[in-house]
Amino acid sequence: MLLGVGSAGPTHLPPPASVRFAAFSDFDETYLAHAATSEQRSHLTALEHFLLDARERHQLLFGWVTGSSLASVQKKMERCGARVLPHFVASSLGTELTFFRNGFPEPDPQWQEQLEESGFSKAKVERIVERLAGNGVTLFPQNNGNSTEFMENYYFRSLGDQRRDAEALDRVRVLAKEEGLGLNISRCNPATGDPADCYDVDFTPPTCGKRNVVQHICNRFGVDPQHTFAFGDSGNDLEMLRAVRHGTLVGNCTPEARANFPRVSEHDYAQAILTSFRHHLGH
Repeated sequence: MLLGVGSAGPTHLPPPASVRFAAFSDFDETYLAHAATSEQRSHLTALEHFLLDARERHQLLFGWVTGSSLASVQKKMERCGARVLPHFVASSLGTELTFFRNGFPEPDPQWQEQLEESGFSKAKVERIVERLAGNGVTLFPQNNGNSTEFMENYYFRSLGDQRRDAEALDRVRVLAKEEGLGLNISRCNPATGDPADCYDVDFTPPTCGKRNVVQHICNRFGVDPQHTFAFGDSGNDLEMLRAVRHGTLVGNCTPEARANFPRVSEHDYAQAILTSFRHHLGH
């Protein structure tokens, strides 16, 4: 069963009796280091212990907001030694929002309803890709298994010139807006398995995106915006970091992200998250 808790399965974070703080973390290369050292694994374990205690001590609701699918998250947890499920996972760039009750997945019905009413369709995406090709802008599908009913993933290969890249990607933005679609564009991070010299180009409903996940969770649980945290490592995390009071890039972030956000931790991966929590919430 996907991400269910069994004798050899992960531990889940029980929900806090009431929610005062909410925290949102990117998963790949933020919470989880794909090629973790023994020291980085120990930091992850320390963070997991903190989270298990913080749900009552600090009334903290914690979740992952990731471009990866839920199935991909499960595989990475198993491979990299993560043992604790968060309260929720907003996967596939927020086109899936899943809570865990006693370790078993439950989709958020309000979020699902928003997606179904968004007007998103693969036909609209295909029309955009075709029009772009006619104007000399080529997008190629990622074929990584992350596409969902409400998300289509493509790559755009850099033309080797920032100005030309910007012009081409602006054309993508214009057409996505014309079709009423949400769009995520960020520089690829080879550390997560993406090709070098490419951009992620992800089409979603306009109601998705990491910023909208933050707003939805805070509204649902009545969280004061001053009591919010977010952590990321790349360009597609910046809207989430800007949507909270305490947004932080981990120290291993991409150059693109570092150049566009002022708060960067001195620490990498889980250590950066744990350090921030301890600074603002205490031990």
